[in-house]
Amino acid sequence: MTRQRFKNVLLVAPDNCPRRLAAEYDYVKHIADSTRIFPVIFEMKPDLILFDYEYIKADIERIVRRLRMNAFYKKTKICCYKLKPHTETDELLKAIGVNNFIYPEDLLSDTTEKVSIFTAILDASLMRVLAKTT
Repeated sequence: MTRQRFKNVLLVAPDNCPRRLAAEYDYVKHIADSTRIFPVIFEMKPDLILFDYEYIKADIERIVRRLRMNAFYKKTKICCYKLKPHTETDELLKAIGVNNFIYPEDLLSDTTEKVSIFTAILDASLMRVLAKTT
């Protein structure tokens, strides 16, 4: 199986996320202001949007619904980094359009199936940096 990494990734996370993410990875754009999500998405046309759930949980349902209602964003993958699973919340987000969830325990082990899925999405080193920010 050929692994395809995304060319443009939008990371929506707090400002304490390491600045080196944007510096080391040309294909990653980090924004901390949720009001700038849609202008940046329109300019950047990301293949993947990675949300830090704890940071944006008040607005995530509205944002995901808006993304999925617009045909312009239909090919954009949406991932959500969460500190712990919550069945009801996860099922709702999945139903409205979140493609994958990432949990800290998934990033600590190289043997899990989820890690292989997400390393296909992003470099493993980037995922480990994200795991250290929480």
